[in-house]
Amino acid sequence: MKNPLLTFALVASVGLASCSKEDALNPTSDATGFVSQNLIPAAVKTTVTNTYPSAQVDYYVLQSNSLYGANIVVSNTESQVVLDKTGEIKESFTRITETELPAAITTYLKDKYAGYTFIHAGKKTTGTPITYRVEIKVEDKVYSILFDETGAMISTIEGKKGEKGGKGMGAAVSKLALTELPAAVQAAITGYTFKNAVLRLDANGVATYHVHAEKDGKVWDLKIDATGKILSSEEESKDDIKITKTEITTLPQAITDYLNKNAAGWTLKNAVSVQKDNVTIHYHVVVSVGGTTQTYMFDKDYNYIANAGKGPKDNPNPANFVITEITKDQIPATAISYLDKTYAGWALTKAVSVSKDGAAYEIEVIITLADKKYKVEFDLSGNFKSARKL
Repeated sequence: MKNPLLTFALVASVGLASCSKEDALNPTSDATGFVSQNLIPAAVKTTVTNTYPSAQVDYYVLQSNSLYGANIVVSNTESQVVLDKTGEIKESFTRITETELPAAITTYLKDKYAGYTFIHAGKKTTGTPITYRVEIKVEDKVYSILFDETGAMISTIEGKKGEKGGKGMGAAVSKLALTELPAAVQAAITGYTFKNAVLRLDANGVATYHVHAEKDGKVWDLKIDATGKILSSEEESKDDIKITKTEITTLPQAITDYLNKNAAGWTLKNAVSVQKDNVTIHYHVVVSVGGTTQTYMFDKDYNYIANAGKGPKDNPNPANFVITEITKDQIPATAISYLDKTYAGWALTKAVSVSKDGAAYEIEVIITLADKKYKVEFDLSGNFKSARKL
């Protein structure tokens, strides 16, 4: 049986309902999720046993015949380890408290997820660079977020908490090589230059690949299932001031709350977020309620816009965001100090000031550091708000 105390980040609830099913599993199959030890390669179990003697271990399959995970408890320390089929440890995370997270991460969470509830977090303990995984809850949604060593957000995975059987967010591996992706996923990104990928399992053990890839000088976040179907795509490196649209399959919580209250029984037909440069202007959402199609528009802050049109161009009065490019000497000194401390040796790619409906709103700075690119947001005084790795 599973250890009921083992609830470490991202893996905690993949298969808590599967305990009674383990004995019924076909030993020749390699199903994803928590499984019996007889479905785990001997090399994987040998490595775990030698590395963590006397540990309590629950095994799961991340990717059939390829990647395996282990939830490990030694005394009061909880860890998550990902191994390949040869038994080589690819990465391991150790559980940490919220107070042990870098300040940039907690600031980001407070800015993006006001009122969130902290669930758990892990710090990568193998290899470099250091990364962090954080799981939080907002209403009935759970967000599992991966950050790099600077506290910049790399990837966000959203799911439901408290489903039947104790299911919730799935297991994950934070870094996959191109050759480790299924053939169908590799085929789906033909024409792109691969950068990195994150794998997650949902509550039912179904895999989704979050792939960062470059095409035509732009970096995209592609969400792809194991069959190679692209579920969503979002441009991450929008340096030019222009209008772009991104199809979204998971609505922000505030929009979901509004629909639950004002369109009971709704099902999502399609939704897009509309951006100008790196700033979301509004959200256009089409739902079905009792067989009737209804259209809703929301502004950047998820406030409902009355009398929405049939498409994004019909939005009657969206918030007016004005993007003005600024020079390095126009960036507040406090922001410069933060960049110097956090990203020593950074180079400015672009900086813009953002106004909303004629009022100054925030400052966004896109920087490069070696072969990495970041978008860092500050308030008007130059205080750090959030950062995202592009």
